[in-house]
Amino acid sequence: MGFLQLILLEGVLLLSAGMIFFGGVRGTVAATVVLSGINILSHDAAQFWYWEIFLLSGGTIGIVLQLIVGRSANKSQVVNGLVGGLISLVLFGAFITPIVAIILWALVVGTGIVPKNEKSQVLWGFAPTILRLIIGLVGVICGNILTL
Repeated sequence: MGFLQLILLEGVLLLSAGMIFFGGVRGTVAATVVLSGINILSHDAAQFWYWEIFLLSGGTIGIVLQLIVGRSANKSQVVNGLVGGLISLVLFGAFITPIVAIILWALVVGTGIVPKNEKSQVLWGFAPTILRLIIGLVGVICGNILTL
């Protein structure tokens, strides 16, 4: 692969990770489709099915984990604005310098980082976001391995 192709591949993989982070279950389905497309373009028929079974099972496991963690987080009555506040921090940070982004995020959004004083509430508040980050990172790593 040429240098330009590798840069485009990384851009597509980072976009897929962003779909997982921002889209949740729907984003995971879309990212699995993108990884399957990369698999089609980079392998012949025999290797395609070897990798495709791995990708589809990984996507299914990611979706099931997001549903389980999301349901558990909702049962613990976590503040729903937590994920929205973190997403807005990421968006502010993408377009402005980090220090200014944190100040604007605190002034404009004002969503609290810690929903309750109990440790279990804090854990369940961050669990869906952390899970989405992990699944996105695994997607980027698998996408890079696909092209070897």
